[in-house]
Amino acid sequence: MVPSMQWHTWGSEVEIQVTEGAALGAAADIAAATLDEVRAACDLTRGDAEIHAVNLSQGMPVKISRRLTALIRAALWAARMTGGAVDPLSRDAADPCRVPPIHPESTFEDIRLDGDTVFAPFGVYLDLTSTAKAGIADRVAQAAAGTLECGVLVRIGDTISTAGHCPIGGWQVEIGAGAPIEVLTGKALSSARPAVLAEWDADGGLDGVTVITEDSLWAYAAAAAAVSRGVAALRWLDENELAARVAYRRGAVRTTDAWTHLLPHGHVA
Repeated sequence: MVPSMQWHTWGSEVEIQVTEGAALGAAADIAAATLDEVRAACDLTRGDAEIHAVNLSQGMPVKISRRLTALIRAALWAARMTGGAVDPLSRDAADPCRVPPIHPESTFEDIRLDGDTVFAPFGVYLDLTSTAKAGIADRVAQAAAGTLECGVLVRIGDTISTAGHCPIGGWQVEIGAGAPIEVLTGKALSSARPAVLAEWDADGGLDGVTVITEDSLWAYAAAAAAVSRGVAALRWLDENELAARVAYRRGAVRTTDAWTHLLPHGHVA
C-alpha cells in the first residue's frame, strides 16, 4: 500500500502519496508551504491576501508580485481555453466588492497584465480560488518528486497530479463506483460535477466528467468546461482530443477515443 497523508485546508481535502515512506513527512511539508504561499496571494478568506488590493482598485492599475501575476495569467489562460466557461470573475452579488453591472458588463477579456502591473476594470472582482488550487497540484508534485527523488501523487480537492516514478501497480485512482483506474506518472486528472443537476436529458442527466491530461490546470478547466456544456460534453471533449470519461445519472458511462487509447484495458470505472 502506498504511504499517504490527508488533511483539510482552504476548503479542500489535500492528499499526498509517495513511493518512499520516509519521504512522506517532507512531501507534506512541501505541499503545505506551497499552499500557504499561494493562499497569501489569492485566498479571499485571508484578510492579508494580495488579491484584495486588485479587487479594491476599481479601475486603477496595481503593481503585484510575480506569484499573483502567474496566478492571474493562468486563470486568464483557462478562461480563454474554455471560452469563458472557467471564469476568474466572481458573479456573486453578495461579494463585498461587487458593484452593480454597468452595460456592457466587463469580462475576463478586459483584464490586462503588463509586466508586474494588472489592470482590472471598475466593477470587476477576481476569484482565482479554483484555478489556483488546480494549478498548484502540478507544482507540488514536481517539486516533491524532484527534491525527494521518489514518486509523488498530490490531490487537492478533485484534481490530482503525479510526478516521479510510479509505485508497483501504478497510481490507483478511484473515480467512480467501479474498479480504480491506473494513472501514469506525469499525468494529471480532474473531475467535475454539475452544480445543479438537469432534470432530464437523453441519458438521464449529466452526473460528472473526468479528464486526464499532462497539466493539472488544463485537466480541471477541461472538466469544468465539459460539465458546463451538459449533454454536449462528450462531443466537446472528443473535438478537443481529450482523454475523458463522462458519467450520466442513470448509470451510463461514455469515454472519448483518447481515453480508450490511454487506458487500453477498458478501465471506465
